[in-house]
Amino acid sequence: MADYLVNFTLILIMIGIGMSLTFQDFKNVFLYPKSILTGIGSQLLILPVLSFCLAYFAPVSAFEKLGIVLIAFCPVGTTSNILVHIFRANTALSISMTIFNSLISPFSIPFFISLAIMFFVQGDSTVSLSFSESFIHILIFVILPAFLGLMIRKYKKQVADFLEKPLKIILPLLLLAVFSIKIFYSDSSSTCNPLSVDEIIMLAPYVLLLNILGMYGGFLLSKVFSLDKASQLTVAIETGLQNTALALSVATMLENSCEIEKPALVYAMFTFFTAVLFLLVHSDVKVKDIFK
Repeated sequence: MADYLVNFTLILIMIGIGMSLTFQDFKNVFLYPKSILTGIGSQLLILPVLSFCLAYFAPVSAFEKLGIVLIAFCPVGTTSNILVHIFRANTALSISMTIFNSLISPFSIPFFISLAIMFFVQGDSTVSLSFSESFIHILIFVILPAFLGLMIRKYKKQVADFLEKPLKIILPLLLLAVFSIKIFYSDSSSTCNPLSVDEIIMLAPYVLLLNILGMYGGFLLSKVFSLDKASQLTVAIETGLQNTALALSVATMLENSCEIEKPALVYAMFTFFTAVLFLLVHSDVKVKDIFK
């Protein structure tokens, strides 16, 4: 029941985000592709290298090392879109990167996982992700709702204008509700033992570094390529905020999945809040401005 509520809420949020955009916003992303190329490069190069380095030095089991690098291969979707929108960054770029990731993830994740297994576990395992399932998920939760919002803006502009101010209050509250459900709702179907305090303490520094260094790596790379401030923030969030639900899903396909899941579970405890803190520090939007 909680999953259905979360999914329905995410669809509503993406419709609201779509109503703040125009087709020209997306056209600009592809007319000036430097931003999206920088973002994709940051996700596919900086984050995997960073994760391998952190996992190598982490004093944890080989399968937990595999779990650390797995996080880096699972780009986030709607959460980053929403945060980027709330903090007035480049929402069209964020959504465009989400769509691109849905197309490439079924190929990039098995490739990187195979490398990680050879490097850390010296084993052999086959991972396959359904291209159609990945794309359908993004189609339902990102593309179609955002497109509906765009169409409302295009053909019922007065409705979009009327809802603009209320949505600035409603969208952050809905996002908070989504994460409250995710944090406090426990999945009773899991066969893995709960994380111990010692395991959390052991893994937290490494997954926290992956999150923070990922955001700053994307941020600095964007500065090097002279992207505008909104695009810099977008690339930072897209790089540093990863999809733990996808990581957990992939982990179930592998041997010793309970160990592999642990880094993602620890990562999920704080990364939403570190992303919000990063945006509060580096964007021009302050807490009091979010609902304006």
